[in-house]
Amino acid sequence: MTTNTHTFLKEGFFVKKFKKVLALSLAAAMGLSLVACNGNANTTTSAPGGDNTTATDDQSTDEQKPSGGGDFYIYVWNDEFPKLMKNYMPGFTANSDLTGGTMEDGTNIHFVTNESKDMKYQTELDKALQGGSQVDMFLVEADYATKYTSAEANVAMDVKDLGITDDDLANMYSYAKNIVTDTNGVTRGVSWQATPGFFAYRKDIAQEVLGVSDSADVQAKISNWDDFTAVAKQMKDKGYYMVSDYTEGSRNFNAKRSTPWVKDNVVSVPKEIDEWTDMAKGWYDNGYMHGGNNFAGDGEWGADMKEDGKAFGYFACTWYLNFSMKPQITTDPTSEDYKWGVCQGPSAWYWGGTWICASSTCSNTQLAYDIMYSMTCDVDIMKEIASKELNFANNKKAMEEFAKEFTGNETFDWLDFGDDNYFTMCIEFADAIEVDVNMMTQYDQIIESYQNYAGEYFNGAIDKETMLNNFYTEITEKYQELSRPE
Repeated sequence: MTTNTHTFLKEGFFVKKFKKVLALSLAAAMGLSLVACNGNANTTTSAPGGDNTTATDDQSTDEQKPSGGGDFYIYVWNDEFPKLMKNYMPGFTANSDLTGGTMEDGTNIHFVTNESKDMKYQTELDKALQGGSQVDMFLVEADYATKYTSAEANVAMDVKDLGITDDDLANMYSYAKNIVTDTNGVTRGVSWQATPGFFAYRKDIAQEVLGVSDSADVQAKISNWDDFTAVAKQMKDKGYYMVSDYTEGSRNFNAKRSTPWVKDNVVSVPKEIDEWTDMAKGWYDNGYMHGGNNFAGDGEWGADMKEDGKAFGYFACTWYLNFSMKPQITTDPTSEDYKWGVCQGPSAWYWGGTWICASSTCSNTQLAYDIMYSMTCDVDIMKEIASKELNFANNKKAMEEFAKEFTGNETFDWLDFGDDNYFTMCIEFADAIEVDVNMMTQYDQIIESYQNYAGEYFNGAIDKETMLNNFYTEITEKYQELSRPE
């Protein structure tokens, strides 16, 4: 489903939006303060009809949208953001089941939850936006953010119209800002997290095979793909796999693609992904890659992380440590030698992330600003999230301050950074990421389908020509507006 036009936009909204910006500017001039300072939920909450979505045109355009009371609907795909709001959003009291809650001014927050599987979240969000249901805020992921943040879609508000300033945006990592910035330079979302990628490795295996275990020393041995593959041979000779599952390394190459996955409605595999395919096929054929399906906790991927596992490392990222690795790893290691470290690996890259957008029909832009500012721009809140969640925040000032304070986290006793500071390393990793907005499309999540077929190719179930044919067939059937390359 494309989102180039949307019938739900009300006439006169942009006049109201301009008035809102003017009102905010006047309030600032008078010294008024606006704000001081991943478990899945698979249920679906219905949103109301659209008659009360925006102020009617016969109301005074000089009025700000309501700052208190009423209902406020936030579309999410799991309970990660509701939990963050429960724990860190000033003035918010969450319901016990995390379906919503209440702000101090009496506004009722409703989390409308649809799981991401089979694109259910996007499908239900599209229905709500196009059908006139009240959507005040919604979340997006990197792989399809452009669908909602492009200038053509005009679904998400310019964050500056809410009150987010240039100084606020400058404090965010450039790649994370670029992902939700349209081709006209308008930023239409903000994120509380930056998700730089890195290579997480077993320190005991590194010491045994390479004779070193500290981050800088391991990095020196895998700083490019040729060296990485050479170390993989060393690992195999000692009875280990370099990496576990079929997807390892693919997102490194995807992050530096020089052509988009889709151009002029034609889907085509970027040459960088083709390079990864040939390299990873060699890893599998030579016994450097175990194989298996990413995130299948009951398969090789999860088993390889455990103390008796045979995988040297994983291409991971900031959220991966918390949501993916922690559940698989023994919480109380029997051996002090069973520790994990991190280093940059062969290239800078990122994986995922979640952005908060205010709908163009947001019924309470003051509250949207309060939430987006508090949850992404407030330095103290960002530091608290980093401390309690081991979450790397998309806020340079907060992370630079917190890095000076960070001495480790007992909740993650399986991580050992040695003399290195995890947050200092993440700052370096994030600064190195480059994102070309011209390479991004609303279809970028199709890399997951490609990875699945690549896995079949790696294990010999199909040849490369069949892999590509199957991939193009699935995508063009799923998105009938697309065609395969000639």
